[in-house]
Amino acid sequence: MQRYTSWAEIEPSATPAEKKLRDAVTAAAFCHLGGGGLPDTPDDWTAPNPARHIRADVLRFFLRGGCADCPATELGVMLDGALVTGTLSLTDCNLSGNMLLHNCRFQNGINATRCRTTKNFRLASCRVPFLEAGGLKVDGQLSCIGAEFQNKGGTALNLQNAEIGQTLFLRSAKILGAAHLNGLKTGDQLDCDGAEFQNKGGTALNLQNAKIGQALFLDSAKTLGAAHLNGLRTGGQLSCIGAEFQNKDGMALNLQNAEIDQDLFLRSAKILGAADLNGLRTGGQLSCIGAEFQNEGGMALNLQNAEIGHDFFFPSQDKVQGVINLTTASCGDLVDQPAGGPDGCTLILNGFSYRSIHRFTDARTRLDWLARGDHWKGEFFPQPYKQLAKVLHDMGHEADAREVLYVMEKKLGQERRKSLRQEIANLRSETPSLGQRIARYFLLTAEYASDWLQRVTVGYGRKPFRSIGVLAGLIITFWLFTLAAWHSGGFAPNSSIVLTSPQWAAYDTRDKTPNPANPADHWSNKTIPGRDWESFNAFAYAADVVVPIIDFGQTEAWAPSTTRGPAGVVLWWMRWVFTILGWIVTALGAAALTGIIRRE
Repeated sequence: MQRYTSWAEIEPSATPAEKKLRDAVTAAAFCHLGGGGLPDTPDDWTAPNPARHIRADVLRFFLRGGCADCPATELGVMLDGALVTGTLSLTDCNLSGNMLLHNCRFQNGINATRCRTTKNFRLASCRVPFLEAGGLKVDGQLSCIGAEFQNKGGTALNLQNAEIGQTLFLRSAKILGAAHLNGLKTGDQLDCDGAEFQNKGGTALNLQNAKIGQALFLDSAKTLGAAHLNGLRTGGQLSCIGAEFQNKDGMALNLQNAEIDQDLFLRSAKILGAADLNGLRTGGQLSCIGAEFQNEGGMALNLQNAEIGHDFFFPSQDKVQGVINLTTASCGDLVDQPAGGPDGCTLILNGFSYRSIHRFTDARTRLDWLARGDHWKGEFFPQPYKQLAKVLHDMGHEADAREVLYVMEKKLGQERRKSLRQEIANLRSETPSLGQRIARYFLLTAEYASDWLQRVTVGYGRKPFRSIGVLAGLIITFWLFTLAAWHSGGFAPNSSIVLTSPQWAAYDTRDKTPNPANPADHWSNKTIPGRDWESFNAFAYAADVVVPIIDFGQTEAWAPSTTRGPAGVVLWWMRWVFTILGWIVTALGAAALTGIIRRE
């Protein structure tokens, strides 16, 4: 590198382009070479077009302020259309003016490590093999709009720990090689709209632990290779609308532990590979409307422990291949389309919490959604059901909330029985103890019975009025038995005085066929004591037997007889069964109504 200290050292070998640059720099004017525009790549860099040829060392001389004979003004260097040969070395340099380069093509790269400029640093639409600028400090803007940095297999753009006082523009830039911006700090926004970062098989964009003063824009940007934005901090939004992150079978987008003060937009984005947003924090919404997440057989979208300050616009599941992990994530309002989803989309909803849901508040649709996310690796998670029921309850959808909890209890019962069956299977293989297996079978049978009874009678405490229907069914069933016994002569008055009276003794049937066929009916209708006795009603008798809190006086007045035919014998035994069932159902219904058996 030639370190020029005066124009006199340059003038003997100065090209026409360098002389024109000198005149422009000293006059605070823009230097347009060769009519402006980006020059073609020379066939021979040792003999470029003199009208556009600027040596990197000469350019460095003017960037550093020139000399007393040709001093640069406070505007610095403004150059368009140059062919710059050699490597521009600005390491540890202090630039007092602007560096405004447009449409310049560099033979080699730019070294600007720890360079400091109090104004603007611009490489608009330039073609540079690399920019090595770790620790760069720019008080104004750093603009690389439309620029191209090409260093395939190496580092094309290095801005590690750089500090940009205002905005960093990489809009429509193309970086072919690694782009390292980790530790970057900007006072204003970072604009990468339409930029391309290509480093297939490696890191295409590294913004780890970067601190962006305002918004970060990656709209319509494309990355081929990993995009690491973990630990990123933005004072505004992060917008990736229409962006494409591609790193198949690897990490496509890494936003672990990123903190976005406002909204995160992934609207219409395409992520081909894993999208890891574990520990993400946003002050605003997260919008995945129209986004596509493709990582078949792996983690497509990981939002574990994420905290979304406002709305979460959930991705349409027909555009997802892979797992969506929402374990312990939280958001404000959930806006989604729960129905549908391909077989390749798997949900993990354990610990996911939200304040409310928009649309699709019916239990049937939501239960289908929960069923796709309540298991992971064979383990059942009841929390998603609890969460949905709570939200539906708070939104006023009481019936839907109860249905959700009912299904949860049903699935918990299935899981308990599954566990018992597994224990039995393990006992068979591990121990020959018949007693232990019998005990486990007994417990399994008891579990089945208990689960069935709670489910049918009170819906696990979530549907207490089912007990009324069950009681009605028991009453009707027993009513049929009662009718059969009554019409076949299987009833007698429930009174020792009546049974020993001469009127009733006339109906003795021990040694002969009864005449009349129904003594109880004949006695109650034809005799004076019978007409004054409690009239028999089969339905009221059935209700008296089944429902313990009802007393129509039928069981006090009438009883089935065990000596007047088989119907009476059957009914005599059946009333004990139906009385016990009635007590059980009534007790369960009362417990459900008072909330005793609800497992909140």
